Amino acid sequence: MARSGRSPRSLETIKSEDPTKVCSECGSKDIEYSNEEFYCKKCGLVLD
Repeated sequence: MARSGRSPRSLETIKSEDPTKVCSECGSKDIEYSNEEFYCKKCGLVLD
């Protein structure tokens, strides 16, 4: 199998890629990452 040349990304890298995540439900920027999901700490909405 051929590799695409990408290096594996760490969880820290992925979490810090988009620091401007905003909840589409309440507009809060207080986004947390837990159990492999991003969610809004204010209203609890799970984000993509």
